[in-house]
Amino acid sequence: MSRQGKLTQNGKPTVRCAIYTRKSTEEGLEQEFNTLDAQRESGEAYIASQKNE
Repeated sequence: MSRQGKLTQNGKPTVRCAIYTRKSTEEGLEQEFNTLDAQRESGEAYIASQKNE
């Protein structure tokens, strides 16, 4: 059985995605900008780069 999702203004189906970040130790988490932030920014940049696909 197929599920129909919402369509965007251009008629394409809406695609949802998630960004999962992790750090194996707590070292460095207190810094203003840490690897979790960098992972998230990288994921957001990739998602933005695929917007027209």
